[in-house]
Amino acid sequence: MGMAASQARYLALTARKTNTEYEGQQINQARTALANQSADLFNRLLNMKVPQPPSTTDYTKVQYSYSDGENASVLEDWKQLSSADPNYNYIVNHYYYADLFTGSQKLLQNPEVTYKGALQTEDMMTRVPPPAISYRFDAGSGNWVFDINGTDIYVPVNSLTMDSELENSIQDLKDGLNKPGLSNNDIYAYKDATDTYHFMLYSDYTAGNNYDYTTPYKPAYIGNCELTELTLPLDKSVEAELSQIIKDVRDTNMDNYLSFNPTTGLTYTGSGIYQFQMNGVTYYANEIDLRNSMQAYDEHGKPIENQKKLPYYNASYINTKIEETNKALLETDGNGRFKSVKFDNDSVVYSLNTETVTDEAAYENAMNKYVYEKAKYEKTIADINAKTSIIQKEDRTLELRLKQLDTEQNALKTEMDAVKKVIKDNVESTFKTFSD
Repeated sequence: MGMAASQARYLALTARKTNTEYEGQQINQARTALANQSADLFNRLLNMKVPQPPSTTDYTKVQYSYSDGENASVLEDWKQLSSADPNYNYIVNHYYYADLFTGSQKLLQNPEVTYKGALQTEDMMTRVPPPAISYRFDAGSGNWVFDINGTDIYVPVNSLTMDSELENSIQDLKDGLNKPGLSNNDIYAYKDATDTYHFMLYSDYTAGNNYDYTTPYKPAYIGNCELTELTLPLDKSVEAELSQIIKDVRDTNMDNYLSFNPTTGLTYTGSGIYQFQMNGVTYYANEIDLRNSMQAYDEHGKPIENQKKLPYYNASYINTKIEETNKALLETDGNGRFKSVKFDNDSVVYSLNTETVTDEAAYENAMNKYVYEKAKYEKTIADINAKTSIIQKEDRTLELRLKQLDTEQNALKTEMDAVKKVIKDNVESTFKTFSD
């Protein structure tokens, strides 16, 4: 090997050796970082608190109870009086459960409130004074019309624009008269200042009758539950329910129709409150809420959907916790437990029953929390173990690469020594030649 080639080879080997040394340093740094990650995970493991299952004894206590012949009561807590009292020694909180008649409000999702025209019939000749009624040809419209006092003009419905409101009103008229086959040619209509349609029939007129028909819209159904408007006088049971509702549920639209005074009792305007049956239970609603929930006029044959929630009301007996606080005389037995109680508002001395009770609901909640914490703990352990396994695998890969670099270093050193000897021999040979 020539001098120049040997020098080039030596430089290449030196560069490669330097590169392997640098790569080895990088691998050592990477292994150090992995070791730090592994240590962090181990410290997390050490600092984790193992969840402990709840014990029923933590939710069990001694309870004192008594019965007054009507209700079973429980002493909830008691504190000794801070000042001396010759008749009583404790302040006692006690409670019992009783069924109380209670008014309530609920909200019905998408109630499907539908309105229907309620037929009202008036004999116009009973008005005071009776109106002047004429059946005449109106040259302006080209129609025969009914003229009432020269102002209210009933025109043929076939000459009007048949929108859904008019169509529904005509249908309600036919339903109310129970004449489904009544021809529109027989019907004349007039719309008053309140946008309410009035109708007359030509067949009535020819028969000598002068009836005015209206079909004001009233709430008819909630879904398939029929609505009935309450009228005076109210049934006693209905009055009791409405009184309880108005007393217990405040600031509702029921106040527009009902009021309650402890002295005079319930006052009802006579209209606007509706009754309906749902799942065998009687409920109440008011016209304002029903109108607010209604989406549009009830179009015959078309469902009404996506209406606003409807407030509805009833009164029923609800099991309620009744709590009282009284001064009491508590007497103990020879074992330090209470045996009797006498309250400051009751002359009877009640014998106390001693019971050991467990708060099952609280224990169940604690157990549910333990199950959740245990699952979370096990999940964290599994995550740490998985991450540790990945770190160990990466470390083994780096360790193997480091061994490969060490082997390569040794091979490079051996080859560099050989090239170095060749260069030395070349130098010696060259100088020896020139020295000759």
